[in-house]
Amino acid sequence: MNQQNNLDAPSFWGRLLMVGIPGPRLDAVARELVRDLQVGGVILFARNIEAPEQVWELCRDLQRDAVAASGLPLLIAVDQEGGPVQRLKAPFTLIPPARKLGLEGSAFQVEALARQTGRELSLVGINVNLAPVLDVARGPDCPQWDRSYGQDPELVADLGAAAIRGYLDGGVLPTAKHFPGLGDTRVDSHQDLPLSQSGDPTRKKDLVPFRHAVAAGVPLIMTAHLVVPEWDSRAATLSPVILQEKLRRDLKFEGVIITDDLEMGAIATRQQVPAGAKEALEAGADLLLICNNWQAVWETARLLAGDEALVPQARDAALRLRRLREGLSLPSADVRKVKEYFRLPPEDRGRGD
Repeated sequence: MNQQNNLDAPSFWGRLLMVGIPGPRLDAVARELVRDLQVGGVILFARNIEAPEQVWELCRDLQRDAVAASGLPLLIAVDQEGGPVQRLKAPFTLIPPARKLGLEGSAFQVEALARQTGRELSLVGINVNLAPVLDVARGPDCPQWDRSYGQDPELVADLGAAAIRGYLDGGVLPTAKHFPGLGDTRVDSHQDLPLSQSGDPTRKKDLVPFRHAVAAGVPLIMTAHLVVPEWDSRAATLSPVILQEKLRRDLKFEGVIITDDLEMGAIATRQQVPAGAKEALEAGADLLLICNNWQAVWETARLLAGDEALVPQARDAALRLRRLREGLSLPSADVRKVKEYFRLPPEDRGRGD
């Protein structure tokens, strides 16, 4: 535990990182990241997922090492939005695309679906869902079109708030994304840096869902890799204007700010991942997401540890993350519950709750 108080130790900075791991088991790379670097979180992808019992075992092993190393549980996250972005396939409950829910569903249905999804994630040891998407997609040329509830900001706000309530009730922490909204973009930030197209300095349409999310108690908000020229020349993820003034001050968000993946083309084509992470922390992000390059994770921790000017920001971020992690529950000790649950047909799951 003394390492956590050593500002020169990479493990002091590791807790500000959420990272991907190589495979479906706790291998040497994953163990090193969790035990030695003491990362604050792990994000799971298809490469980490085989079956519900296997996910449970992976999360159990990750948590054992994390608690032994740092005294705190890990944030274990997944992108389980629905439609084209859901890492957990059948027998997990499958979620329709957000656009379909926006056209055909109701807030009651969205909340119920999120609650069931939350219970399933929690059952296998996942405690963070990187959803819901609150981008107000303007039209089919927006890369977020199918991932967005719709073009009406009030509809997106209502369904987003319903999803947040459902996930919280189901036992997982939801994440509203992507602030300050990718709905007025035409370039996919996975490939390159999008530019906001609305020209509206108030971003009224884009901010409505995030205001509702903050009011609903969302604990995490993910940044967008886009430039809003009316606000700043820097990408939102790297902008103190957007993170500290717009999100913290104006929207009064007090939770954890997590970046989108810093290896995405919008950031990584312009600078190395460690430099992007440093700039994001300086801007006001708390949790820095690096999904694939484990060497870059270590390089990031070392770069941060070498800059004394980052310490005040890092301490604030670490405090917010500690509060979040202290409230986490560890997975059930009995894998039989997982097996029994997923043997049930989807329509019978949750009955009797």
